[in-house]
Amino acid sequence: MPRRNNIYIASRLENAAQVRALRDALAPHGVHLTYDWTTHGSVQRAGVARMREVAQQETAGVRHARVLVALLPGGRGTHVEIGIALGLLIPVLLVGEQPGPYDCAFYHHPLVERVAPEAVERRVLELLTVAGE
Repeated sequence: MPRRNNIYIASRLENAAQVRALRDALAPHGVHLTYDWTTHGSVQRAGVARMREVAQQETAGVRHARVLVALLPGGRGTHVEIGIALGLLIPVLLVGEQPGPYDCAFYHHPLVERVAPEAVERRVLELLTVAGE
């Protein structure tokens, strides 16, 4: 899968509406999600085989992205996805504020950038333009 305009949006299940809104706002600009987990929601009660399948799909989604957007607050999976992205040297945009007690050292990694919600679309497009050159 070509990575030119691909992004992955990570967040907790409760933020699915915000993930879909960002996806829809970026689509007219030719930006594609590598994996849209909002289409199925939680798979925790779907059995081990389904959880394994989704874990592999989400991992591949991060791997095929040029940028990972993390809408905070995130869940456990969000932080795993951030870790995968950093391990693959994929830039991470943190959107929103995380309460102080939940600050994470990896939020301060050089590949991580904090972005205000109103600026995330512009910043994604800027990063994709630079990455696509």
